[in-house]
Formats: sequence, structure tokens, C-alpha cells
Amino acid sequence: MALSLPDLPYDYAALEPTIDEQTMRIHHDKHHQAYVDNANKALEGTEWA
Repeated sequence: MALSLPDLPYDYAALEPTIDEQTMRIHHDKHHQAYVDNANKALEGTEWA
């Protein structure tokens, strides 16, 4: 079973002005997705894949 990145339970702009929408999109859609993708690659061929 592959890991997946869940949607945020709030809007990307919900933390403005402290954290702007663009920063949230980059961190969630790019950085966090990369963590999930790399974890799935690391799990390939194991009982957890």
C-alpha cells in the first residue's frame, strides 16, 4: 500500500499573513510530496510497499 499526501484540512491562505499562500503551496505540494514519494521508493520491495 503506497503512502499518499493528504489534502490540507484548511485553505492554503488560511495562515496568512504569518505564512503566505505561495509558501504553503510550495511546502505542501512540492516538499512534502517529495517526502512521500521518497518514502514510497524506500519501501519498494518490502512488506510495507
